[in-house]
Amino acid sequence: MCLVLKQTAQNTYNPYSRYAVGELAQSTFAHNAAMGGAFVALKQDSTMPNFINVGNPSSYALIRLATLELGINMTFSEFKGQTASSFEKTANFAYGTLGFPVGRKGGGCFGIMPYTYVGSNTSNAIDETGIGEVNYYYQGSGGLNKIFLGYGLMPFNQRLVKFRRKTSSTPDSLKSSRHFNYLLRESFAKLLSDFALGANGNLIKGNITNNARVEYPDNTLYYNTYRDRIFSVSDVTANFGLQTAYTVDSVKSASGKRRALNDKVKFTFGYTFNLNNSLNTVYSAMAYNYRVSNGAEYIVDTVYYKEDEPASVTLPFEQGFGIGFKKGEKLNIVADYAITKWQNFHYLDNISNLKQNQRFAIGAYFVPEKYAVGSGSFFRRVNYRIGANYQTGYVQVNNTPIKSYSFSAGLGLPVGVGRLSSMVHLGATYGKMGTTENGLIMESFWRLNIGFTFSDKWFQKYRYD
Repeated sequence: MCLVLKQTAQNTYNPYSRYAVGELAQSTFAHNAAMGGAFVALKQDSTMPNFINVGNPSSYALIRLATLELGINMTFSEFKGQTASSFEKTANFAYGTLGFPVGRKGGGCFGIMPYTYVGSNTSNAIDETGIGEVNYYYQGSGGLNKIFLGYGLMPFNQRLVKFRRKTSSTPDSLKSSRHFNYLLRESFAKLLSDFALGANGNLIKGNITNNARVEYPDNTLYYNTYRDRIFSVSDVTANFGLQTAYTVDSVKSASGKRRALNDKVKFTFGYTFNLNNSLNTVYSAMAYNYRVSNGAEYIVDTVYYKEDEPASVTLPFEQGFGIGFKKGEKLNIVADYAITKWQNFHYLDNISNLKQNQRFAIGAYFVPEKYAVGSGSFFRRVNYRIGANYQTGYVQVNNTPIKSYSFSAGLGLPVGVGRLSSMVHLGATYGKMGTTENGLIMESFWRLNIGFTFSDKWFQKYRYD
């Protein structure tokens, strides 16, 4: 068996994008990409945000400034098969979104970003017993986009303030670690104060084309076959998220008294899930037999034809769990574990042979002094990011799962005069996907992510004396 790779697409060259609805685009922005794609428990700073976390919409509740984010990515790939290899590059629009505060307890966000890419062109030659070498050609193009509108809310953000105000007259002796009841109530108030929930409504829209050819070595005994299928999607789905945190703001000293920490320690927790609803589609399909004579193709008969038929695509259910550690505004470490049940994916009349995908991600960022001002403050405000990602893969070809892994790093560079929360995000990711075993293709890639965040107060009323 021999698998050869060819390229004709523009937004991706991934040969495995012909499966399901294509290669999934990054679900988060440049800052997350540099952190290994970890996002579930990533909480931003409400006083000076320098990113939007669209992966978990509950984080919108912390948006206190109007925040515009734009991004692009470039990918440089080497594809290796058993008998051939090639180098390809792509550049794609990654996202455009606007976040804004809504009242004192919430925030909203809307934007547009790619949902999937399709751009495969592969051939597979198999020596069939009694027939000879039969060539199979597969080609796909197109993709889906996502337009989203989300809202996040912190319904109990004043709970800890109210609790401490209510217990302000309580003697310190009753607040010590020996009084479990008080500590339990305080801990519960902390979790409630940081509790946030949110949702995104997503319009999925786009077109995908897939076709296949089977060519036999002898046209006099066997007719070649061509199949073409085009489907258009335009429907809505949703994803949801929860976040909370537990803050440690003081420690017990040797004398038994509690001492306030200069940098509060915060343990963050997150959960996300995506609906597995069906998307309405319209598809057209055609299949015919043909023969080749003197380099020209002649149709023998049409064996299948449908035009503008209604159908549906059932998305897989996905849920993610996250945990994080945040020390002041200097260090933030987050880790994700997510499961996507692709075995329940249903595409037109196809029975899914996809597998459950598991995603593991870990990332961190460090900023020496986020609120530094004055001479030399630029380098103290730079964000340093690093991360890693591993996925078991939902595509299985020739009984071989298509796994992937990657490592990433990046910088967040503050820009602008008097706008401390505006930033340029630069990230680089190196990874591998697939394998050269069993006649398959392995992709080794470098992906560069560039993002821009602009934050400011809008619609202010100025008073002049």
